[in-house]
Amino acid sequence: MIIMKEIDNKLFLWIAFLSILAGATNIFSIVEFSFTVGHITGTLTKLSAGFSFFEPLFLKHLFGILLSFFFGAVVSGIILGNGREFELKKRYGDTLFIIAFFLKVIDIYPQSKFISAMLLTFFLGVQNGLFIRYRGIVMRTTHMSGLVTDLGVAVGYCLRGNFEISWKIKYYLLIILSFAFGGGATAMAIEHKIDVIDFISLGYFFNGLYYFWLRDRYYKLKNKKII
Repeated sequence: MIIMKEIDNKLFLWIAFLSILAGATNIFSIVEFSFTVGHITGTLTKLSAGFSFFEPLFLKHLFGILLSFFFGAVVSGIILGNGREFELKKRYGDTLFIIAFFLKVIDIYPQSKFISAMLLTFFLGVQNGLFIRYRGIVMRTTHMSGLVTDLGVAVGYCLRGNFEISWKIKYYLLIILSFAFGGGATAMAIEHKIDVIDFISLGYFFNGLYYFWLRDRYYKLKNKKII
C-alpha cells in the first residue's frame, strides 16, 4: 500500500500507541495477577517445566493463559478474513472499540484474578493477530522479541558496512520504547492507586477514534488521486 508521507507518519503514531497500550496491559497483569499476557514464550516455558515444579492449579492457569492467547489470534484471523495484506479497513478500528468495551466491563464488574488475566490475554492475542505492515515491516505490538531481534540484525548489517536496512532501526527503536513507556507509566500509576484498567480502556477507545479519522483522511486523499 502506497501512503503519502503525511498519512505514513500518522499511521506509525497509531502503531506506536498500540504498543504503549500493550505494554500497559502486560504490566497491569503482572502486578495485579502475576501473569504475563502480552507474549506466550514464558508461559509455554513454565508450562513445559510445570509437571516437575508447579502445583496442578498453577498448571491449569498457565494452560488457560496459553489457550486464551491462541483463541484471541483465532478471532483476529476471523476478523481479517482475507489474509495478509494490510489496508486501512474498518475492521481494525471496530476491533479496538470492542476491546475498549470489554476492558470497561472488566473494570466495572471485576472477575477473579485468573479470569481477568485470561480475558486480557485473549484481547492481546486479538491485537497481536492483527496483521499490520508498515513500510514493508510487519509490526507486532504486544511483545518485543521479534522487534529486538530485527533491531539487532539491522545493527549487525550496519556494522558490516551494509546500510540497506538502516532506515528501519528508528522504527524498531520507537516501537520498543513505546512498549517500555506504556509499562513504566502503568507501574507508576498502579503505585499511586490509579484505576489503570479504566485508562487502558479509554486508550483503546481513543486509538480506535484516531484510526477512523486516519482512515477517513486516507480515502479522501485517495479519491482526490493525491495518493
